[in-house]
Parts: sequence; structure tokens; C-alpha cells
Amino acid sequence: MKEDKYLYWKEKTNFNKNFDHFTWQKIIDFLSLVEQDFAIKTQLDETDSIEPFIELAGDNGYNLTAEAIAWFVVTRKQIWDLFDIAQKTPSLKEKLLSSKNPQQFIKIAAEHGYHFSIDELAWLLIEIKSSPELVAINNSVGEILTVSNYGRIEIGYWIWLAEDWGIVPPFCHLNKLGNLLTQNTRNPFLLDQCFLPKGYFNQRLMSVV
Repeated sequence: MKEDKYLYWKEKTNFNKNFDHFTWQKIIDFLSLVEQDFAIKTQLDETDSIEPFIELAGDNGYNLTAEAIAWFVVTRKQIWDLFDIAQKTPSLKEKLLSSKNPQQFIKIAAEHGYHFSIDELAWLLIEIKSSPELVAINNSVGEILTVSNYGRIEIGYWIWLAEDWGIVPPFCHLNKLGNLLTQNTRNPFLLDQCFLPKGYFNQRLMSVV
């Protein structure tokens, strides 16, 4: 988005959050499809406004609105901008990492002009944690080692903090916390109860070799 459009949508989405995880995931799925399909990616490169973008998404089975796309873009930028400024401001970083719960974290973020919900923060961190770029392996004493950078942002701190709060599922656990994303506790291997990144097993095989 151009700066003026971003500021317009930022103001609007701060007070109008009517979208859910289904919408968030639908946009991610469409963008993933674009990355995998050269023809669609070429068509997308030729778009010069939101209207043909929405039309292209619709042609491929993803019914999106300008409001939903704006919410997705603005919310993600708010979270990434907070992580970025925290990385450059040790006092803010320490304050955020000292948050006792996600409510306190969100309040501190809002005090510095960054607005997003606990759910939105969790969705982004879960998405990052499940990406092939972040792969966890066990070392000789059973500790989990995780690549902690995502681009230029040190992301490990925020994932570990969210795991402590229980809004981002930790790796395989049978003793489940009471505040996980689902109330279905019969199957301990549901993704939100036993979390492994997509590249986990490949990485373990490579590390053995």
C-alpha cells in the first residue's frame, strides 16, 4: 500500500476488527498459491490496484474484500513494526519481554502506537513457527534449538514468550495447558497440541547424516 492508503486503512482497521482466523488463513492460502503458481504470480505482477487483485483471487476460489486485505496487511505491519522498534530500543524490548501475560503485552504495544489483538499476535507467531525457515532440533541433552531470526528480526524471543503464555503451542506435549486453542483434548497430536514445523523431520535426518 502507498503511505496515504496505509494510514487510511490503519485508522479504519484500528476500530473495525470484524475478521477472524478463517479470513486470515484464507489470505495466507491465496498468497501461498501465488508463490507456487507461476502463471498466477505473473498475473498478479500485472495488477496495479486492489480491484484486479481481488478479482484474481476470486477467479482462483478465494473470495476476498478490500477491507479484509487491508486488515491483514495493516495488522501484520503493526506487529512487525513493533518487533523492529523493540529490537532497536532495549528498554522497550525488556519491557515487552517482562510482560506477565499477553494482555499486558498488547497494552504496552498500544501505548507505543501499535494496535493488534492477542489472537492476531498468536496467528502470526504460529505461522512463523510453522515455516520451513524455523526448524527445531534436539541436541544431545534434549534441549530444543531454534533458528531465532526471521529476516532481520530476532523472532525467537517473541515465540518463546508466547509459548510461556500458552497462546502459541509448544512442541509435542501430552500434559496440555488449559488455555490452548482447542478444547478437544482427546487427540494429543492435533497440530495445536503437538506442534512440529514443516521441515522438522528433514532437519533431524540431515543432522544425523
